[in-house]
Amino acid sequence: MMNDLITLVPAGPEDVPGIVELCLSVERQHEAYWPLRWQLRDDLRQRYHRWLESNLTAARWLILCAKVGAAAGPMLSLVGVLVAAIQEEIPIYAYHEYAFIHDMAVIAEYRRRGVANKLLQEARRWAGRRGVNQIRAMVAVENQPATELFSQAGYRATYREMVQAME
Repeated sequence: MMNDLITLVPAGPEDVPGIVELCLSVERQHEAYWPLRWQLRDDLRQRYHRWLESNLTAARWLILCAKVGAAAGPMLSLVGVLVAAIQEEIPIYAYHEYAFIHDMAVIAEYRRRGVANKLLQEARRWAGRRGVNQIRAMVAVENQPATELFSQAGYRATYREMVQAME
């Protein structure tokens, strides 16, 4: 594994099943934090497939795969993903758009090896080429590793979502 090369490539239709599984692992983690906020739908896998497939080639979307393959072999395996889009801002601010990271995940064996940082750096370049002045992400309060990752990458907390159960 130490000689594996990480390659970032735009997702293709063949990548969607693997991306869905990576994203579902994050969604299950969120649901475990507090089901009221993140309760998953029974058909979530199918919904993710449709959502990703419909945005694979959209100009305002980035669905980026981190793939790994031994230096001696042509076979590449999916080890990480980042899904981002250019979003419209509400019309009270001076700027009109921003980039938003909807999902990011790296399989456990490749965490703390720079994969997430590479994904974030490429997302930043992608957003910059599109002329937006910021890239945002939401991180669950309980997800300390992700909070640290984004902080080290230069992201700054700007607000805290508050939820109240209506029981």
